[in-house]
Amino acid sequence: MKQFSQSGWGHWCILGTMGLLAFFYNISSSLFGVTEGLYASVTEAMVRTGEYVHLSLHGQPYLNKPPMFFWLQAVSTKFLGWHETALRLPSALFSFGTVVITYWLGRTLFSATAGFWAAFVTLTCYVSLWFGGMAIIDPVLTFCMTLGVLGLVRAYFQEGTIWWYSIGFVALAFGTMVKNFHALTLPVLLFFTILLIRRDSAPLKTPSFWAGVLSAVGLLGLYYAYLGGEFFQHYILKENLLRMTRIAGDTQGSILDGYFGKRPIVWYGIVIWFDFFPWSVLLPSGLLLLWKQRSLTDSPREMFLLIWVVGYFLAFSLFPEKHERYLMPMVPGIAVLVGYFYYRVLEREDFNVWETSVFQRMLGLLGVLCLVLIFVAPYLLNKKWNVPLDVFPLMYQVPMFVGAGLLLYAVIKAREMLALKMVGMLAVGLMIGIVVFIVPGIHAVASPKRMMTEVQSFLKNPADPIQTFQHWNWRNDEDLYYWLHVHKHQGMIGEGLNDEEALAAVRQEIERSGELVILMTEPQYQEIINPAPGLTSRILREFLRPKTKIVLVSIT
Repeated sequence: MKQFSQSGWGHWCILGTMGLLAFFYNISSSLFGVTEGLYASVTEAMVRTGEYVHLSLHGQPYLNKPPMFFWLQAVSTKFLGWHETALRLPSALFSFGTVVITYWLGRTLFSATAGFWAAFVTLTCYVSLWFGGMAIIDPVLTFCMTLGVLGLVRAYFQEGTIWWYSIGFVALAFGTMVKNFHALTLPVLLFFTILLIRRDSAPLKTPSFWAGVLSAVGLLGLYYAYLGGEFFQHYILKENLLRMTRIAGDTQGSILDGYFGKRPIVWYGIVIWFDFFPWSVLLPSGLLLLWKQRSLTDSPREMFLLIWVVGYFLAFSLFPEKHERYLMPMVPGIAVLVGYFYYRVLEREDFNVWETSVFQRMLGLLGVLCLVLIFVAPYLLNKKWNVPLDVFPLMYQVPMFVGAGLLLYAVIKAREMLALKMVGMLAVGLMIGIVVFIVPGIHAVASPKRMMTEVQSFLKNPADPIQTFQHWNWRNDEDLYYWLHVHKHQGMIGEGLNDEEALAAVRQEIERSGELVILMTEPQYQEIINPAPGLTSRILREFLRPKTKIVLVSIT
């Protein structure tokens, strides 16, 4: 085990193979959710109009995000063509880059063992697997923030590498260009906290440090000057200040709603157990191990790691608007924490993991949960996404069952090496389950692209508009992307009208065309269309979505 811990080639063979599977296996599948369609629509408008500064969304100015991420997508589509792979490639590449940087963070702070397991955690925790390959901003932001932390860490903790300050600050500046100023402020506050606690002003006397600061300030100044006053006023002075006091996402409200509403201030403390599964079971033991250091002031690397993990968690919890994908910048810190735990057990062997009951109980809980999930997960997926109950083949379930059993055996017999190995094996199993079975299973039944192509097959003319009825509160940004920018034609009959007026509009359309093929919710069909006298209707296709069913109806 120790020989493998020091094997750089062995590390990269494993991490490279797993990275290809984690972030590239589903890269060509339909855009699916979490604003993938919204960002793709912005990029499409940018490329089509040639307007790379003043962004637009569905004909309206889009000032909610800087254009850097959309530039990356535009470059990718220019070289690869206009499809899902090109739109997702920047996020997938940057996610894999985060794995590489996390490896070097663990290795710089502690050892190759810590680096390998930190990168391994980054590849196999749920939040990375679910969001890392999506065509969204957060994977790119996470890469920039993590590279910035690596720059500060290498410059501060390794002699002869002070030039890394420049790399760190420039990376944080690019993170700010991609999304928001917290990309710069959080890592910098983390670093200055360490300096303040240690009463160390040496970095502030280093020319390379200030060269990095000036480079970051210069880049940001030029960037926002290029974007112009309108963007600066809306995004910097209005959007960012507003988001400090209000929620602008799917749980709109005031800052009080952000702290006590649907996603209260403790929300991340709850979802973190799921988003970092299965590694979240080691968080209490890892934090306890750091806390029990004889003197954190004499262990600056451990102090840095503790402040990094706890500081980021508190900062994100205090921010009013909360989403699971916002936790992505926390992944490298928690991953290094787990890597540090493995390093102390496997390499230094300077403490007994069974001294406290926390480690044993949490691993026992993980073993029991895995045994339960093997049988319960298909029913949960079926209820949430309408995925078939046989989504997991027997050849996948049996090894997972054996792995969970071995973990429980290791816990009962107090065999820490076997226990830690089995956590890693179960994490690999989770990765395969999500990437190979769950995501394709969801796309098979709820893909917006599949809906579009099936609706097209029922149109008299493939170029006819995809029609929807009365309202489309069921559709998401991805539906709209495929209708507007791939099919390029969509319409709505009865928009803004009550049921009686909308039905009259349907009759007028049938008189004009003879047959109407239209999308609607099943309740709309059962309550408005099916009982309507003088109309003959039949359901052509059913499309299952969470909490609703969409039907394609032929009406004559």
